[in-house]
Amino acid sequence: METSGLDHIVLTVIDVERSRQFYGDLLGFDLTAAPQDYADPLFAGSYSFMVGSVEIGLIRHTETSPGDRFNETRIGLDHLAFKAPNEAALHALVEKLVQAGVKTKGVELFEPSRKLSVTFRDPDNIQLEYWLDEPIR
Repeated sequence: METSGLDHIVLTVIDVERSRQFYGDLLGFDLTAAPQDYADPLFAGSYSFMVGSVEIGLIRHTETSPGDRFNETRIGLDHLAFKAPNEAALHALVEKLVQAGVKTKGVELFEPSRKLSVTFRDPDNIQLEYWLDEPIR
């Protein structure tokens, strides 16, 4: 397979509006809403946002159980990691997350790569990471 990169990722969520608030209001992504009368009903009322050239969608399947939670030990997605522009952005995100009551251990050093990151979870328990791409010395 020849490819120039990823086109899109779609995350299944329990509550699309709650996820819109988390990814849009808290994390600051510019979300686009699909119209309620969208041709494919699965995507009607869903949201998406861009990370570089990759679109990330937030949808709810009708078969999804209201009490279900993401678990990275199941087959499929383990986590999503976003690139941070600098160390100050890591600390700024930690402050935002703590103020919003989102659990995080703060800025951590991943010893094998010597890179700093922030790990946290979205409202559906999907693990998200924010990584500084340059190793610290």
